[in-house]
Amino acid sequence: MSVRVDRRTAIEIFGASLTVAAMRPLQAPAQTLTTVRVGAGLDDGLTPLLYALQTGMFKKAGLDVQLQSASNGAALAAAVAGGAIDVAKSALMSLITAYSRGLRFKIIAGAAQYRTVAPTDLLCVLKSSPIKSMADANGKTIAVATLKGLDMMATQVLIDKNGGNSSTVKFIETPFATMLSVLEQGRADIASISNPALSAALESGKLRSFGDPYGAIAPRFLIAGWFTTTDYARQNPTVVDRFSKVMRDASAYANAHHAETAPILAEYAHIDTDVVLKMNRLENATTLGPQLIQPAIDAAAKYKYIEAGFSAKELLL
Repeated sequence: MSVRVDRRTAIEIFGASLTVAAMRPLQAPAQTLTTVRVGAGLDDGLTPLLYALQTGMFKKAGLDVQLQSASNGAALAAAVAGGAIDVAKSALMSLITAYSRGLRFKIIAGAAQYRTVAPTDLLCVLKSSPIKSMADANGKTIAVATLKGLDMMATQVLIDKNGGNSSTVKFIETPFATMLSVLEQGRADIASISNPALSAALESGKLRSFGDPYGAIAPRFLIAGWFTTTDYARQNPTVVDRFSKVMRDASAYANAHHAETAPILAEYAHIDTDVVLKMNRLENATTLGPQLIQPAIDAAAKYKYIEAGFSAKELLL
């Protein structure tokens, strides 16, 4: 089934399209940069791109990357599909859902990946909450950043694997920044919070962590990825290759230099550097493979987020 995307709407969201400059060889003395319009939301997974921009890695690769911020994965998908932007970072669940509905995207570089040893999204409750086990979640209200998103699905899997019944749970959509107040106001009993908001919320001393939802899906898997359309990838193979290589190199650096990259994220997120230094930092994928994507696709099919499962290889170039 194909999905038609309103190009005008996408352009209105992300602004007028920019003219892509003609590409010239990297070794040319007077290099003309190729414009790449990039969209992304704010989380630690953006750190490698911010580092690459700050250090000029993209320009050295012949690319003029122009970052446009966004907070809605669906809007990002629409903008890429409609041609308003060229490449975007999106949560994996948004890409899985869009692909299942006929939008032919390709993941060209990994972004954040989950690892059991360093969880960056946790279920939290007030310290005064009587909730102690996943069975206690039955009949409760849980706040998540995105309805039908990865955090909601992972929470359902975690509850069902640990003695609860996720079908009895009510989910509400809440921005990370307001999770604490939602719990304090009694509008939710449990909240799924990701960094950097998670670290700031725990720093308040009012919450305790209650469970690691992503670990219920797999010990390691891709949370988000940089993607483009199949057509853009075919028409601009050199641009895609260069962008992907810069992101791999920048991700490798960011993974190994959390202290050095903390101020970059803190400045962009408008939070204290100390908060970033204390939180579990995301590990960004430096390799891509179907094994990092298939567990989420399988869970999405089981919980009816998509009509049917498919091979993760279809999302890769």
